[in-house]
Amino acid sequence: MPRPLGLFSGRNGAEQVIVVTKMRYGMVILLLLLAVPGIVLADDATMEAIGAKAATVAMDQLGSAEGDVNLLAMTDAGCAMIGKETTEKCLNGVTDVSGCTIGDANLLIPQRSKFSPLWFFFYKKDSGEAVFLQVNGTATARSAAEITKMPADEVFAVMAKKQIDAAYILKNQSVWTEYLEKKVFAGNEFSLITIANVWADPATTYDFLRASAFHNHLCPGVTSGYLISHYVEENLPIESPTQSYKVIACPVWCKDDLFPIVWDATPGKRGLFVKDLSAVEKAALKESLGTDVAGIYVRWDAATKSGDGLVVGYNWTRSNEVTGTADWKGNPSLAKLVMDLELIDYTDRPEEVVSTVKVFRCESPEEFSMLTYAGVNPLKVLGVEA
Repeated sequence: MPRPLGLFSGRNGAEQVIVVTKMRYGMVILLLLLAVPGIVLADDATMEAIGAKAATVAMDQLGSAEGDVNLLAMTDAGCAMIGKETTEKCLNGVTDVSGCTIGDANLLIPQRSKFSPLWFFFYKKDSGEAVFLQVNGTATARSAAEITKMPADEVFAVMAKKQIDAAYILKNQSVWTEYLEKKVFAGNEFSLITIANVWADPATTYDFLRASAFHNHLCPGVTSGYLISHYVEENLPIESPTQSYKVIACPVWCKDDLFPIVWDATPGKRGLFVKDLSAVEKAALKESLGTDVAGIYVRWDAATKSGDGLVVGYNWTRSNEVTGTADWKGNPSLAKLVMDLELIDYTDRPEEVVSTVKVFRCESPEEFSMLTYAGVNPLKVLGVEA
C-alpha cells in the first residue's frame, strides 16, 4: 500500500530535522509574543475598537459629543507599535466617535518612538479639562468585540482627568509642579499641556501645530524658529518655483525641528545641516553681537545655482521682556508655556526679537558647500566671529 504524501515527503532525514526545528522555533516566538505584556498581536479591528473606546470613555468624562468644536484629540497612534503591528487604525476609531479630524485641525499626532506606549488624550477647551488614557498592553490581544464590552480600567492601564487650561494653571502654579512630579499623564504632561493650550489659542495656525507635534512638545525654542521663519520669508521671499530655503543650524536648538515642516528642509535632501557650537563659543558671540546667533539661512535658486543668505540673531533677553518672563519666580517650565502663548502675537512682527547679523551671497554650489562640510565653522567662514 503506498505511503500517503505528507509534509515531509521527498525530504531526507537532515532536511526533516531542519524543517521541524524551524517550525518549533516559530511556535516559540509566537508564544513569546503572546506572553509578554506590550508585545502582543493585534488586528485592525481591535485597533479601531481601542481608538473608539478611548474616545467614548474620554468624551463621557468630559461631557462632550461627536463633532464638538471645543474638543481636541491627540494620540501617538501611528507612531507607537505593538510588537510588529502598527497602530494607525486607532485613528479611525477616534474619528468615528469624536468627529475629530486632521482636516479640522483637532486631531494631532505628536511624534513618538515606535517603542512608546500607546496613549490617547482629549482636551475640551471650553471647560479646560483633559482626559489621558494609556493602553494596557495585554488588551491589544483581545478581539474588537471584547474591547467594546470590557471595563475601561481593563483596556487602559493609566486613566487621568485633570484641569489643564493655562488660566487655571497660572492661578494655581503648584498644580503644574504636581502634575509634572506625579506624572499624571504617564510622563507626557509638558508635551500635551503645552500643545493643547496653544491649540486653544485662536491665533495659532496649523503649520505651527504641525511643527509642535513633530517636535513632540511646544517650547519657546520651537516658537523662536517660527518667528525666525517669518523673518526670513519677509527678508528673503521665495520668488520663483526654482527657489527654496536651505538651513545651516549653527548653533542648534529646538528651532531647527520647525524647518523640515514649514520649508521641507531636511538633512536627507541637503536642505538642513546641523553644526553645533560650544557654550563658550555661543557666549562669546552673544557678548560681541548683543544677540544670540540663531543660524544661517540661504534662499537657494536651483536654476542659477546661487543663493542669497542671512546670518540671523534671536534676542532671548528681549523675548523674555516682551512675554513678561524676565523676572519669573515660579516653575521655570511654566514660564515656557507663558512665552509660547505670548510670542504667538509676534508672528507678524518677528523683528521685535529677530535681527540680521550678516547678509551674504553664494555665487556657486561650491561656495555654499564650503559652509556645510564637517569640521568647518560656517560662521567663521562668513566672518562672523567674537
